[in-house]
Amino acid sequence: MDTTLDSGRELNADNIIVNSTATKTRFREAVEFSGRLYADATDKQLKIWMCEGDAKAFEAIFKRYSERIVAYAARYINSMDLAKDICQEVFIKLIDKPPAVLLYDNLGPWLFRVTRNLAIDKRRRRKFEITGEETMPEPHEEGTPLQALTDSNDAEIVRKLVEKLPPEIREVVKLRVFGNVAFKDIAVILGIPQGTALWRMHRALELLRIEWNNLQ
Repeated sequence: MDTTLDSGRELNADNIIVNSTATKTRFREAVEFSGRLYADATDKQLKIWMCEGDAKAFEAIFKRYSERIVAYAARYINSMDLAKDICQEVFIKLIDKPPAVLLYDNLGPWLFRVTRNLAIDKRRRRKFEITGEETMPEPHEEGTPLQALTDSNDAEIVRKLVEKLPPEIREVVKLRVFGNVAFKDIAVILGIPQGTALWRMHRALELLRIEWNNLQ
């Protein structure tokens, strides 16, 4: 994924550390933390190491989540550049004020919840700047082809079908398909039972299959 910002700066962990109000001096030399297996560490362990001043731990978290966060944010605001800006803001927040408690020892619920809130706020402000209207229309899902329904040659058709899904169902599709978020984490992000998240995804596939068949 191209992660170049409008300013020409590459969207990477080092640039985010520099842009954080938590200055780079918070992070100490990597040699102090030699021997740590970052790729195999849990989110909880990486967060602990990051809070100890280990920049490599932050880089591992960034590598683990950044592409999914950009893809997820882009579905709300239909702009890859703005999605990258949001991704940077999310990780700056992680440095400046990391969550005290992780559900399931997983950073995903917190990161995607912050992403969602920032994307909705940015979209609302963007709408007001363009039209002067403070209210927002229902979100439209851009989507990508769902392999359970069709192949990549029908992407445009499926995108249009996804846009017609009820908003609460679209939310689950966004997180699951575009963010690759586990259903237990989707439940936390949206504040619904896990069974409800599963049902909404199942219902989305049912509705898409019906609409798809009507086109044949």
